[in-house]
Amino acid sequence: MKLNNLQILRGISALLVCCFHFRETINLPGLDLGDILFKKGSIGVPVFFIISGFIMAFTTQKINFSKDSFQQITLFYKRRVIRIVPLYYLLTFAAMIPGGSFFLYFHGAGLYELIHSLLFLPTKKEFPVLFLGWSLNFEMFFYLIFGLSLFFKEKRYYFIAGFFILTSILGYFIHFESPYLRMVTHSLNLYFVVGILFSLLLNKFTIPKNWAALLSVTGIVLFTLVLLSIIPIDNDMIKLAIISLFVFSFLTFDYVFQFKGNKAFIFLGDISYSLYLSHPFVEIALKRFKVEGYLSFPFFLFKIAMVVIVASLLYYFVEKRVTNYLKIKLKA
Repeated sequence: MKLNNLQILRGISALLVCCFHFRETINLPGLDLGDILFKKGSIGVPVFFIISGFIMAFTTQKINFSKDSFQQITLFYKRRVIRIVPLYYLLTFAAMIPGGSFFLYFHGAGLYELIHSLLFLPTKKEFPVLFLGWSLNFEMFFYLIFGLSLFFKEKRYYFIAGFFILTSILGYFIHFESPYLRMVTHSLNLYFVVGILFSLLLNKFTIPKNWAALLSVTGIVLFTLVLLSIIPIDNDMIKLAIISLFVFSFLTFDYVFQFKGNKAFIFLGDISYSLYLSHPFVEIALKRFKVEGYLSFPFFLFKIAMVVIVASLLYYFVEKRVTNYLKIKLKA
């Protein structure tokens, strides 16, 4: 089954994060339009987490447990590393260059930060060398737990859900000093669980079109109102519910309505990982240009266009080529 609309949602989420970081470009005197539209754009990250949870459950639902469990887990980890690591490492080293700080990362505190970044371990500094890598720390931890869950075979989802729910409860009551334990017990991990639950539900149940339409409209409207700060959400669980319903809306487009989706938007989803990680470099490259007034709008669109071009190049010449090469070499 092709999940074209879920792929489109990937692209939308990556663009939201991009617009969140570019929003000051369209903050005009007396009208902070960028903040009005994209102040909550970082909401795209938990959307990614739900999608990740869904995809992991979706792609492993027919896994053959008659084979050796250790072999299955090794194959799972190989594929995740091949997918995430090459581009992230490349752009992490690229992020060390601006400001002439490259060699500062090879001794002392800089080396400590670099090692933790490459191992997807959080530090007290909050952000890794490539600051967007903080979300990949959560992703890789989720993959670690998901891989271990394969030991439990058919009971694996009980293990995953139980683990993340218990650790989130622990994090609610205890404030850990360790950055790693704070990540392990963070409520953001529950978004992965929601994605898994969606995969299991949609695989077993058929949703009537009238209910799917109602849920979809509600999810999109509520998400838009949160994005525009029309309804402020301070409660983490309410935020989780609204974002989850929004993702579920796009899943109904695939499962219930079977929309084919626009090819351009699907491609945006294909390059979403490159777009997400590379867009800060476009901001750095264009930072020297001072644009004010109504020229800010075309300049903002120019930035977005440049991001898409850069991401497309990285997708074709790094993601696809390196991924295919490593799959052959590592037999994944």
